[in-house]
Amino acid sequence: MTTPAAAVEVRAVLDATALLSHARGHVHVGELLVEIAEEGAYTALPTTVLTRGYAQVHPERVGLARLGLLPTVPGVHVLGLDVAQAPRVARYLGLLGGDLARAHAVWAALNHDAYLLTSEPDAVAAIVPADQIHYIPTGDS
Repeated sequence: MTTPAAAVEVRAVLDATALLSHARGHVHVGELLVEIAEEGAYTALPTTVLTRGYAQVHPERVGLARLGLLPTVPGVHVLGLDVAQAPRVARYLGLLGGDLARAHAVWAALNHDAYLLTSEPDAVAAIVPADQIHYIPTGDS
């Protein structure tokens, strides 16, 4: 759900690995979305992460449906990448192997002082403080 940026308190940001876990039906991301929304805050879904998710899930119909519904969930804030943000996000590209989706998610987490939800914490550990990284398992416990 797109909400005016001024009205949004972003508490967490999804990266592509966390989004893929959600698309595969694992419960961890959904549980966090509910908890954060109940506190009146938002989970950011960067558009580059959503694009990566569609590419990774295609042609799985159920996974594609989960991804399609996520932007409409209350408490989810779709975070675009505009001209003003592009140079800021680009600073992280070299540090993250040219992965635009990961760079966008890292920038968003740092910019909003939010948790980065990820299944690959080692990939961002040199950039994102440990207390801002929230591990998302790739399967249900």
